[in-house]
Amino acid sequence: MFLVLTSSKGISSVVMARLLGVNQKTAWKMGHAIREMMDDRNGELLPLEDIVEVDEAYVGGAPKSLSGAYNKRGKGTAKPMIFVAASRDGQARARVVSDDKRTTLEPVLLEWVDPATTSLMTDGSKSYIGLGKTMADHQSVIHSQKEYANPETGAHVNTAEAVISQVQRALVGVYHNLGRQHLQRYLDEIVWRWNHREPVREVVKQWTTRAGVAREKSTTIWRPMPVVDQMCVLLQGAVGKQVRRSKEYGLCRPLC
Repeated sequence: MFLVLTSSKGISSVVMARLLGVNQKTAWKMGHAIREMMDDRNGELLPLEDIVEVDEAYVGGAPKSLSGAYNKRGKGTAKPMIFVAASRDGQARARVVSDDKRTTLEPVLLEWVDPATTSLMTDGSKSYIGLGKTMADHQSVIHSQKEYANPETGAHVNTAEAVISQVQRALVGVYHNLGRQHLQRYLDEIVWRWNHREPVREVVKQWTTRAGVAREKSTTIWRPMPVVDQMCVLLQGAVGKQVRRSKEYGLCRPLC
């Protein structure tokens, strides 16, 4: 657990096996057991509040470095799709979905937010037009018109895209290939790490104007919670959860 919680983008089973002195299959199962504790299957997390950004992306697929590997772009790809919602107070949710249709995304989003109090921020996808009508407010930016932020309405989806970028970085730098079967477990880990950060105000620059007035420019940096605090929260999620080997030597929950 310490190795998983102190890694910025996750730790592969190969590296974990080397550090612990066990074989790769044992480390792989241990890693997924920890991810099982990060799962919010029981819906214990509080709803996302206030301004919530949503976005979707295709992730995974065979690495491009493999001989003959080719992944189509856009909706013609066979890659799995993930749907991400992120509030600007530092909380996020993510789930693997079959497509980006409203009938698919709306039930998932309603599990995460309270429509009566949510201001939804989206891109220009047609799926979000009808979805936004069910929320207290809906603002969007049109990426196809090179609009990425609207200062007047405060609309952008940079926070949701930042969560997706964490998935992409873990894919490129750590796991290299995220298969559809276990993708949700890796999403649970990445989002859990995102949700357990603390805002820290840092002074970026200080200067004095010609009139002798002291000025400073500050920004908010999100840093991980202390690892001891993370571990306490993680162990609370262990109650009632189990992981077993399946008949095919994969992983399954006891009820499957």
